[in-house]
Amino acid sequence: MGRGVRILIGGDIIFGNGVRQIAQAHGIGYLFEKVAPILRNADWTVLNMEGCISTRGAPLEKEYTFRAPPELAPYLRLAGVSMVSLGNNHSMDYGKVALLDTMEHLWRAGVWWAGAGVSRQTVAQPVYVDFGGIRVALLSFTAVVPRDFPAGDQTPGVATLSDILPVLPVARDNADVLIAIPHWGDEGKTQPNAKQTRIARTLANAGVDLIVGHHPHVVQGYAQVGKTQVFYSVGNFIHTPRSTLSRQAVLVEAELNKRGAVNLRTIPLWLEGGRPVLRL
Repeated sequence: MGRGVRILIGGDIIFGNGVRQIAQAHGIGYLFEKVAPILRNADWTVLNMEGCISTRGAPLEKEYTFRAPPELAPYLRLAGVSMVSLGNNHSMDYGKVALLDTMEHLWRAGVWWAGAGVSRQTVAQPVYVDFGGIRVALLSFTAVVPRDFPAGDQTPGVATLSDILPVLPVARDNADVLIAIPHWGDEGKTQPNAKQTRIARTLANAGVDLIVGHHPHVVQGYAQVGKTQVFYSVGNFIHTPRSTLSRQAVLVEAELNKRGAVNLRTIPLWLEGGRPVLRL
């Protein structure tokens, strides 16, 4: 058999005030310019969309609320982003209508998503991708759950761990490689907490091959849990953080084949002017 499927998974896109000002000054494409060739060269690239893509809705009563302009969606696709995770604690920052807008803008741009949907039944559904006989299932969920964020039986929202657990056996049976993308952990902490390690064990026991997480906004370590490869946090991707630690990030690169995820490595990034650049 020829080479396996090459996948990249990165961290948080945060359209805060700093990133918004940079995008207005230089254009949205500027934010991806330094790493787009790498993203496009992969067979599948996944980032975390930390916030909604919409001009509608009102900000919820939270310390931080994020949203990006609709123009971001086609730039994601142009930069080589195949899919985003919406299972996080900011996708509903501007309410249900903004989440629905987000999914609509992504669909129109040709960008897949996981971790959010119009109901509890849809949020947990994996994205299945068939790469010439290698079938991959990707799921996204958040373990950091603001009030009113989870999807209801007939209302939009995000996926939580309890939503995806019943789906994992079916996904395992229907894919060669099963990937989970959790939003979890403590912000600013470089080590996973007990909840992360407990969830990682649960996912590993369910047959997940690769776990790549985010939310701490800093890089956390790698572990092997049983046969499962775990990258607890890859840090930010597009953001204007203040600390040196939170400007360090990685892309996880993995080769996927019938045996799972192999030949894993991390590509170090440095956030400069709100955008990621290769850290040589």
